[in-house]
Amino acid sequence: MASIPIICFFGCAAIPNYSSQLSPLVPGDTKTDVCPDMVECYPDKGITISPEGKSLGYVSLTQILHDNDSDRDENLKNADDKQVPIKLSLLSVNIRTTISSIDLLGDIAKEAFREYGVAANFSLPWTWYSQSGWGAGIRLMASAGALYGGGDTALVVSLIPLVAFGSQDGRFTLDMGAGGALVSRDHFGTQDYGGYFQFALTAGVGVPLFERFGASYRFLHYSDAGIHGPYTVGADMHMLELTYRF
Repeated sequence: MASIPIICFFGCAAIPNYSSQLSPLVPGDTKTDVCPDMVECYPDKGITISPEGKSLGYVSLTQILHDNDSDRDENLKNADDKQVPIKLSLLSVNIRTTISSIDLLGDIAKEAFREYGVAANFSLPWTWYSQSGWGAGIRLMASAGALYGGGDTALVVSLIPLVAFGSQDGRFTLDMGAGGALVSRDHFGTQDYGGYFQFALTAGVGVPLFERFGASYRFLHYSDAGIHGPYTVGADMHMLELTYRF
């Protein structure tokens, strides 16, 4: 029985007193980058440990959260400074053909014109639709086709911003807009367009046929607006379009 106190005495003496090596709480020591090279930092645990396994102190958890919030605010500020590109979303594609070329705007055309081509309609992020699904939105119509007149043929491409009214799914639409067009030639028979660049005015109305297909009527006007002189004449066309909605 006398050996038991002796064993306990030497056993307790052999156990190192790590509590004396623990440093007290350091509320002000909040920066992990001030740790010396010979120590290992665990900022997520809020404690700094030396290679010998000794605690060198605690990092304030409140300060860690504050630093993380500061980093997050800085990232959000940098994100706000970056310019977000305007996103385009393809709404529909059209196959178009001219059904007549009666003069409605400007002077009487010397030649009759026809255009055959395709068009793609893109939605822009500026939309105003109610919960019922009806409203208005800004769209962009890009087209390419062949323009015939006076026995001559030209390539024509156009880019026209539109204001579209109707249903958000694009089944029923009424749109109008103005943009620009480029033609590969400016003389068609006896008629002078005045230049390769033409202003393009348009208005159209579309209705559904079945499933994703629809039909629309479009009025399209080409003119140089007199910038190349008073004797230039464009064209006014009435077009029928077959539409496929995405």
